[in-house]
Amino acid sequence: MFTACSLSLAGHISPDATSVQRNPPAPESAEPKDIENDDIRRNTNPGMTVSSTNIREFPESGNRRLLELKLLHQYITKTSMTMLRTKEPFTTEVWTTLLPRLAFEHDALLYSMFSISALHLAKTESHESEAIDAYQKYLDLALREHFNDVTHLSKDNADAACLTSSIVRLNAFAVLQERPLDPYTPPTQWLETTCGAGKVFAAAWKWIKDDEDSIAMRLVRTEPILMAGDTLFGEPNRLGLLHLLRRSRDEDVTEPWLPDIQEAYESTVSLIGSYQMAIAARGNPEDIFRKLILFPILVPKRFIDLVEKQQPRALVVLGHYFSLVARVGHTWWWCGDTGRREVRGIQTVLSDKWLGLMSWSLRTMEESLVLA
Repeated sequence: MFTACSLSLAGHISPDATSVQRNPPAPESAEPKDIENDDIRRNTNPGMTVSSTNIREFPESGNRRLLELKLLHQYITKTSMTMLRTKEPFTTEVWTTLLPRLAFEHDALLYSMFSISALHLAKTESHESEAIDAYQKYLDLALREHFNDVTHLSKDNADAACLTSSIVRLNAFAVLQERPLDPYTPPTQWLETTCGAGKVFAAAWKWIKDDEDSIAMRLVRTEPILMAGDTLFGEPNRLGLLHLLRRSRDEDVTEPWLPDIQEAYESTVSLIGSYQMAIAARGNPEDIFRKLILFPILVPKRFIDLVEKQQPRALVVLGHYFSLVARVGHTWWWCGDTGRREVRGIQTVLSDKWLGLMSWSLRTMEESLVLA
């Protein structure tokens, strides 16, 4: 079993680590003076660090080559089958075949593939003592190369950058199940990292949107929630959760409440309502869970800010989200008991008047989910 300490993701990406690049950057495609692109580069993977010490202490050797063969075998035969499972044949082909093939041309994607394989080994094979160290080292390598790819984003590396971001956000979600929760603090690193992954897709859009051969574009098309637009955030979705938006006289005085804050809460509650409606309609649990883990990409950034400030209402809403994760995601190794742990953790930091709003979360979390 791995420990939260050994899997912690802290700090920021360092662009200063030396790098041996298989593909030299294409500065002509970069837009260094573009404010939006600069923002994307800064926020690609916040909360995750590149440890230059780890990288320097991981030289080429016979042992490293054997380890990489082992991790490649692990990914192809086991880990790829447990990624974002779906009944869509193309999605399965991406994770099992197309991604490993593309990884041989892009170091960031290759190292991220090794990192998630090592993490899978650490979680499922207790005797794999070297897996923890391998996970962190390959994550460090992946983030270093990923920073370079995002800085020099182009048509040639857009697919690889998007797929790398997808694996990085799965890594960030996977380590939630082992993070310390006493005292409880919200999982802001996961929120920011996943949000950063979404920004990479947004930055790559101009290169992939009209490319019929783009793997990333075809993946987006297989995920209707990414194309749903305003339907996700419509008022009808939140009708069963309006108690989360009601305010008392005391809260009128003490709780920050501006138009953008109200809109952030309303949009987020509507999104949670859309998840709940899919569950009530007995949707496919794999499809629902894939939608659930996109939560930080879809919610307004203002809501994430409110969670980071530990506003009680934001924590209650987050608890409702994690109660749905508990119902749907417990069968995935990279989710485990995360939903239940987060809900229980949130309970410990809420006052009595806010705990009353958690009753829906607790009831939903305890319901057994049997979907077709």
